[in-house]
Amino acid sequence: MKTINLRINWFVYSIQILLTALFYILFSSFGVSQVANLIVGASTLFIVTSLLLIQMKKRYVHIDRAGFSYKYLSKTHYLHHDEIAAIKVTKILGANIVSVELKSKKKVMFLFWSVDIEDIQKAAKLFDCELIGEVQSQVKA
Repeated sequence: MKTINLRINWFVYSIQILLTALFYILFSSFGVSQVANLIVGASTLFIVTSLLLIQMKKRYVHIDRAGFSYKYLSKTHYLHHDEIAAIKVTKILGANIVSVELKSKKKVMFLFWSVDIEDIQKAAKLFDCELIGEVQSQVKA
């Protein structure tokens, strides 16, 4: 299996931008413009920083034979294939959000990342783990 690089989940970023605009309008209409400006500033800072880190390869999620590896800032984390109990795919308006459940019952969610159904099916077969969610009936692991 070649390395699968998860893609940016533009749906989640779009929702975040829409919610920011909604809260800005809501707080501005109630006359609390300082809070509205704070919300816009914090949200914009988070979105821009997050996308910039992804472009600079400081944030990523990879799936390969060894399991999942993901990097946030300067620390790389690994979910070894022996530790993976299940992979869950949640489909929200066309975006497939992946989360991993470990045998220790710990869950790791990759909310800002999206993956193709075929790629996650291959990963579930390779790791010999359960695939939960939208695509469960399509996998014969």
